[in-house]
Amino acid sequence: MPSCSPQQASKAEENGSNSFMHSMVPQLEWQMETTQSLVDSYVAIVNKTVWDLMVGLTPKTIMHLMINNNKEFIFSELLANLYLHGDKNMLMEESAEQAQRS
Repeated sequence: MPSCSPQQASKAEENGSNSFMHSMVPQLEWQMETTQSLVDSYVAIVNKTVWDLMVGLTPKTIMHLMINNNKEFIFSELLANLYLHGDKNMLMEESAEQAQRS
């Protein structure tokens, strides 16, 4: 069995660990790329969600509230006042302009 000095043993260990690290480099690079891709996707999803909540949803919410308020007004106050103060037969008559179109 050949004997080797501590320095040679140390160099052999370094060479072995270097070859081990060299074989691990592609796997580590792949893991880093995968992690980076997942983080980028997550950040994009979060940004879109925040945008939808802050910018995209606000006009929709405003329109929804305006339409619902108008609908409530029409059903509760406008129709009641029309029927209360107007002649129901007159309300159902066709206008002269509409009659000419027909």
